[in-house]
Amino acid sequence: MKLETRNYKSGQAALIAVIFMMTIMLSAIFGVIGLSLKEARVAGKNYKSRNSFFAAEAGIDDAVYRIKRGKNLSSSYSVSLNGATADIDVTNISSNERRIVSSGDASGANRSLSAGLVTGTTDVSFFYGVQVGDGGLDMGENTKIAGNVYSNGNIIGENGSAITGSATVAGGINSAPSIEAAVTDSNFAFATASGNRDIAQSFIANATDKLNKVSVFLGKSGAPGSNITLRITNDDGGEPDKNDIASTVIPASMVGSTVSWIGASFASPPNLTNGNKYWIVLDYGSNSASNYWLWGKDSADSYADNTGKYTSDWDSQNANWSNAGGDLAFQAWIGGVSTKIDGLTIGTSTAGTGHANVFVDTSVHGSACPNQYCFVENPPREEMPISEGVIQDWRNGGSAGGTCVPPTCDSDGNYSLTVNGGSASLGPIKITGDLTVSNNSTLTVNGLIYVAGNINLSNGCVVKLSSGYGSLSGVIVTDGTVNVSNNCTFSGSGTQGSYIMIMSAKNAPAGDVINVNNNAVSVIFYASNGRINFSNNAAAKEATAYGIDLENNATITYESGLSNVNFSSGPAGGWDIIEWKEIIP
Repeated sequence: MKLETRNYKSGQAALIAVIFMMTIMLSAIFGVIGLSLKEARVAGKNYKSRNSFFAAEAGIDDAVYRIKRGKNLSSSYSVSLNGATADIDVTNISSNERRIVSSGDASGANRSLSAGLVTGTTDVSFFYGVQVGDGGLDMGENTKIAGNVYSNGNIIGENGSAITGSATVAGGINSAPSIEAAVTDSNFAFATASGNRDIAQSFIANATDKLNKVSVFLGKSGAPGSNITLRITNDDGGEPDKNDIASTVIPASMVGSTVSWIGASFASPPNLTNGNKYWIVLDYGSNSASNYWLWGKDSADSYADNTGKYTSDWDSQNANWSNAGGDLAFQAWIGGVSTKIDGLTIGTSTAGTGHANVFVDTSVHGSACPNQYCFVENPPREEMPISEGVIQDWRNGGSAGGTCVPPTCDSDGNYSLTVNGGSASLGPIKITGDLTVSNNSTLTVNGLIYVAGNINLSNGCVVKLSSGYGSLSGVIVTDGTVNVSNNCTFSGSGTQGSYIMIMSAKNAPAGDVINVNNNAVSVIFYASNGRINFSNNAAAKEATAYGIDLENNATITYESGLSNVNFSSGPAGGWDIIEWKEIIP
């Protein structure tokens, strides 16, 4: 009996052990199955989530494409991708800002993205009713400028010609630079990292005189936002000295994505000594891998005994200068020529001043010079506010909208709006021939217009910006000449502070590249490489050119709002993405 009891208990223990082992095995099996099911569920959710995200991105992509290309765009619509749907909402924050929200849904899995867009703008300041380059200003009988004038060349008046504000003629410079290293085969990127925020190029003075102007061959990548300080320093053992002898500011808006010559002058031009070495230092306060500057470089280092260098902080006691691997392109004007104001009435009996090297037959502030309001001095230069690089960027902006082809343009690439009372909208676009608007026709500018030929505007034509520009201003730029006559009118978008600018980029310093006759009003005219001729009661809000001629009662009336004008490539183009992110509930 005892033996039987022991055998019974032994079998019971074995059975319990088997059951225990089976329980462990089943638990492991069910655990693996549960984990697999969980991973499958997670994978399914992840797949749906990814599809939802991709659909949301597709929605953002679609809306951005439509905005940038000027396509039809509803405030709310949907797109589908791989069985998922994205609901898109587009909000107009302002005339030049859009916000896009795209909500993706893949079988109940939701992901949302948002993007912000603004129109690309260029900020240009026109502080004078007329700003003139080295070609100077010639004012015929009974012509008038209501505002201030700043000229780098002579101002010559005739009987009855008057400037109601103040007039300044800067000290003149020679037509060609005294020193230059203009050869480039590449661009040196600086302010990409903290170690190369500041950059410099040495030069040796070839005369003892004032340094009146410096140009650097400069461009940008991305959108660096701060201004550059250009400094002139002495040499300190083959490096820039830690103190400058002169400085000036290069506005960030003046530098285009296309590398070009950027002129800079000094409020107090420094005195240089023949044979001494000096440095042009570009001082910048930050760095970015995506928003930085480009300085044209000659890798052959062909400007003898000089070169380019870079460092983290130009005036630091521990500045460590490294070789840039070549010369950095620059031009320098040392010395200059005398300039004058001749035969003009400036200001009124109670206001106005004149500033020039010499005054001849001129009255200022109600009495003939010399008097306390006729300042005999050598004023600093004012360089043109728009660089060739920015102008090329505008050409590119027009071209990005496509080339005008038949039936919009004829087979020669000419665009004509000449039907009496006709109307049309245009831009952004490139016109390979001429642009002609006449016979009371109205041209509405929807985006930047680039004309490779000439612009002819006449006989009661109207040229205006689309209301979509809002407070922004627009540009029509041509490589040819501009002829405006017989009461054409111009207007901005209808919002205060919006203007239209007609620009000739033609390089003809001795010729008239813009001719304005008979009451062409409410427009900015710009020709940095040629002359503008105003005649027969012609009028404008502002004019800037290499040289300007006023004849036969022509008048220019300045508006104070022109001191800060933001030019856009238009509501149908030129949009920049400033934000792209996922919205987390």
